[in-house]
Amino acid sequence: MAGRVVLHIGAMKTGTSYLQSVLGSNTQALEDAGFIFLGGKFGQQALAVRNVLNLPKAPRKNKVRWAALAEEAHKLDGRTGIVSMEFLSFAGPRHVRAFLEPLEGLEVEVVVTVRDQFRVIPAQWQTYTRNYGTDDWETYLRRIEPSKVARQKSRAHKTFHRAQDVLPALERWRATGQVDLTHVMTVPGPGAPREELWHRFRAAAGIPEVDVDVEGVRDNASLGFGSCDFLRRVNAHLQDVPARHYRKGMRAAVASALVNRRSSESRPELDLRAAKFARSRNQDLRSGIVDSGYRLCGSLDDLPVPDDLGIYPKSAQAVPHDEVDGAARAVWSDLAAQLGEVDRTAPAALDAVVEDTAEMLRTVNRWGGTP
Repeated sequence: MAGRVVLHIGAMKTGTSYLQSVLGSNTQALEDAGFIFLGGKFGQQALAVRNVLNLPKAPRKNKVRWAALAEEAHKLDGRTGIVSMEFLSFAGPRHVRAFLEPLEGLEVEVVVTVRDQFRVIPAQWQTYTRNYGTDDWETYLRRIEPSKVARQKSRAHKTFHRAQDVLPALERWRATGQVDLTHVMTVPGPGAPREELWHRFRAAAGIPEVDVDVEGVRDNASLGFGSCDFLRRVNAHLQDVPARHYRKGMRAAVASALVNRRSSESRPELDLRAAKFARSRNQDLRSGIVDSGYRLCGSLDDLPVPDDLGIYPKSAQAVPHDEVDGAARAVWSDLAAQLGEVDRTAPAALDAVVEDTAEMLRTVNRWGGTP
C-alpha cells in the first residue's frame, strides 16, 4: 500500500514552533497511531529543507538530506509521514518540484496555517528585528505596504511578503499537479485554549485522538516593544556579522536578558493605515480560501474584517523610551557579567549603551571588530 505524506509548509508566525515541538516530543505516541515524524527530529527536517532551497547551487549535495526523508516516506507501508517546516512556503517553482519529485508515488497533502493579519504584522516585525532588521515600528509599517515599483521594495517589504503571502505559495504547490489535497488551517484567536491549535492540526493531518503531552512543549518566546526596538538599534552596528554567527549569538542574548522583560513592556499596535492594510489582507485570505476550494480547518472568523477601525490611532505609537533603555541596559549588564567586568559602568546616553553593547556582543561571540 502506498504511503502518505503531510507537508506542513508554514506560514511563519502561525504557531509552527509549537506544532513542531508537539510532533517532535511525542514521536512514539504518533508512531503507534501510524504517523511518523520523518527524520525523527525537527532539526533533520530543517536542514533538508534549507538545503533544497539552496538549489540550483551544489545540486548533488543539497538534495541528499531531503532524499533521505523521501526514502523513509516510501517505506511507510500505508502509514503517514509528516514534515513541518515553515521555510517550505518560501519554495519557488524550481524548489517545489525538487521537494515533490522524490515523493512521486506517494499521496501528498499540504497543510498551511494562516493567522489574523492584525496579529501577524507586529509578530513579523519582531522576527525582522531579530534578524538584522533596522527599521523602527512606523517605518516598518509603511514599508510592508504594497509597492508597484520593484526598486522601492525594501528588505522589510520582501521578507514580510515572502513569509506572509500564503495564497501564492499554495498555488505554487498545487500547480505541480502532485499535491492530492490542500488544507488551510486558521490559527485560533487569543482567547482559545493553547491546545486548540494542535487539535486543528491533528484534524487537518488526519491524526486520530492520540494521547500526546502538550504541556511542556516549546513556543517561540515573544518580546516586548522596547526589546524589539533595542534589537533594531543594535543591528545597525552588526550588519557585517555572518548570518549563522549572528543568529546564534543574538538568540543567546535574547534568551538571557530580554525574554523575561516581556511582561513589563508594552506591545506595538497598528495605526489606522496599517489596520486598513491588515483588514484588506484578511479579506483577501478569506476570499482566496473560499474561491480556491481549499479544505478549511478552523473558521474564517479567525481572520476578522471589522467595519469599524476607530480604535486605531492615525499615527503609529512611539516606543516608550524607558522600555528601550531598560532593554539595552539589561543586555549590556548581562554581557558585562559574561566578560567578568562587573565593575564596568554603562554609558549614560541610550545610543552610547547600544553602541557599547554591540562591541561587547562582538567580543563575547568572537565576531571580530567593527568594520
